[in-house]
Amino acid sequence: MNERPKEPKRIQANNLCPNLFYEEDDIEQLILTLDKAGAFDAPAGELSLAFVDKEEIARLHDEFMSDPTPTDVITFPGDPDFDLAGEICVCPQVAQEYADKEGLEFSDELALYVIHGYLHLCGFDDIQDDDRAQMRTAEQQALEIARNAKVLPTFELKR
Repeated sequence: MNERPKEPKRIQANNLCPNLFYEEDDIEQLILTLDKAGAFDAPAGELSLAFVDKEEIARLHDEFMSDPTPTDVITFPGDPDFDLAGEICVCPQVAQEYADKEGLEFSDELALYVIHGYLHLCGFDDIQDDDRAQMRTAEQQALEIARNAKVLPTFELKR
């Protein structure tokens, strides 16, 4: 694990879903708390987080991964030379559909997607079975850190 970033990460949250409501400060507190915990190898620099609709996430999924279907989260690594930690694109509609299908809380599911994207920036992957198991363990660890610090964001999606 590398040493923690020397200065707090700058977080830019962009809500492109007019029916999604949350406190931007809650997103910042979540990311900064995970960084400060030092449990993950978080990149320094500015982090961009975008909440996008199903059409946009499907377009990104197709353009960058040759899969035209909607997905939950896509993460783009940053460039340390430009002080960029990376970008996380999250789809609240996919979170809502999955939460409804599985009987889960929407807010918890969307918070998990944000954490999942953050963990991708920290070097975790979920393509291979072994990697996926490590990602799931890291997700639970990050959720525990966030819950203990009481910084898990609350999301609401108005229908």
